[in-house]
Amino acid sequence: MPWQLLKPKTRAIGMAPLSLRLTGGTLALAFLLLCLPGMVLAHVDIDVGDGQYVMEVGFRDEPAYLGQLNAVHVSVEEYATGGTEPVEGLAATLDAEVSRDGQTLSVPLEPRGDGVYEGAFVPTAAGDYTFRVFGTIGDAAVDESVTSGPSTFNSVEPLSAIEFPVERPDAVQLRAEIADVTDAVGTARTLGIAGIAAGVLGLILAAVALIRAGRPKTEPASRPIEPSGKLIR
Repeated sequence: MPWQLLKPKTRAIGMAPLSLRLTGGTLALAFLLLCLPGMVLAHVDIDVGDGQYVMEVGFRDEPAYLGQLNAVHVSVEEYATGGTEPVEGLAATLDAEVSRDGQTLSVPLEPRGDGVYEGAFVPTAAGDYTFRVFGTIGDAAVDESVTSGPSTFNSVEPLSAIEFPVERPDAVQLRAEIADVTDAVGTARTLGIAGIAAGVLGLILAAVALIRAGRPKTEPASRPIEPSGKLIR
């Protein structure tokens, strides 16, 4: 089912609904923030179950940083008179997957209260991730996939964006460089062993040649003349 952004919703607080009143200046400010370059939404809202429920999906901690513990955040609420109400008890009926670069990780959703569920994982590559949430909410089947981006939720940023005063080397890049060095050392070791073996073989051949050159040459023994049996006068 394709996801869609929803209008800002109201939530019920106690018995009285919380209403949103936006003045002209507030609307202009909101429009300006949406138009600023680099601005992204924290989470994305998706209508599911034929509009009966709204599901909020994104990273638990945003901005999300490379190599830092984070989680798939899923919040489920049911539309009700005057607002929405959280839906509990979905940890057994909803599952989540994280996809990146053709790889997929299943993350069990744990309940956090007030209709919130989280599946922890550590992003090890910067950039965009795809979250898939599937299963059932009540009697409604759910299967939604959302990729991070300007109109959905934050992408993963390198940790250097918040490191101070000295940036640490990127862990992924560092591992790649270590692997390259290890391969180079292995190749050099192999070539060194081959060179030593060739040198030893050369010494053996030289020794054999010297030994052969130092031996005295022996003349072939003369064969005795056998008598022919004829009388020579």
